[in-house]
Amino acid sequence: MVKEETKDPKQEQLDRIELRLTEICVWMRFQSREPLRELLQEIIRSDRDRLVFELTDGLRSATEIAKAAKVSQPRISQIWNSWKPLGIIVEVPGTKGKYKHICSLNELGVKTVLPPTVGEPSSD
Repeated sequence: MVKEETKDPKQEQLDRIELRLTEICVWMRFQSREPLRELLQEIIRSDRDRLVFELTDGLRSATEIAKAAKVSQPRISQIWNSWKPLGIIVEVPGTKGKYKHICSLNELGVKTVLPPTVGEPSSD
């Protein structure tokens, strides 16, 4: 005879909450997609800024992005400081000075091509 495992009622409730939150997040992303795309196209107009935004993936430092975009590191900091209050980038938890876009331009249908000179992020 096989003993049937029973889940803890509290864990079952947490699982249901997690599932519902996941569903809510999916619908919120769907609903926010077009307004976000319009906002990003208004704010991020130049090819250079699109490149900086795409490279702001939480893996690369400001120095790495500056090198790839052929701008100074202080310029990357200025750009990030203008984007942070808009909520289009967030600081990566557990790091100091690395940021991540809330979603890539490509995910929104805004074509952005990274130049072949852009390598993989460093592992620091």
